[in-house]
Amino acid sequence: MKECKIYVFAFLMGGLYCAIGQLFLMMWVSVLGPTSPYTMAATLLSMGVVGVVMFVAGAHQKLAAKTGWGSILVFNGFACALADTYEGAAREGGAGKGVLALLDLFLWVVGTGALLAIIVAVAAFFMA
Repeated sequence: MKECKIYVFAFLMGGLYCAIGQLFLMMWVSVLGPTSPYTMAATLLSMGVVGVVMFVAGAHQKLAAKTGWGSILVFNGFACALADTYEGAAREGGAGKGVLALLDLFLWVVGTGALLAIIVAVAAFFMA
């Protein structure tokens, strides 16, 4: 029964984050307009800010312990990972080292994502 409990909590937490993201999307569509190219960027930035605020307040760590992967969604979890990386490196070597560690993780993730997107695009081009 305990094994099922973590899956239910992960599902519910992931659904809650998705609902919050949908609320942000609806808010930004009403503010920026439905055809604005900045709507999705504002939504992702809002979710990132929510993730960092939750991390700094300690709420994300507590939720992650109870809900497992449900609290580590793509953008929210990435923002928390960046905050955690900065915090750990800054504790050891100051703010400069924290910023370098944060940039290293950010560029690694974004670079890997871009490389995978290129590979999929090339494969889709040749398969079409």
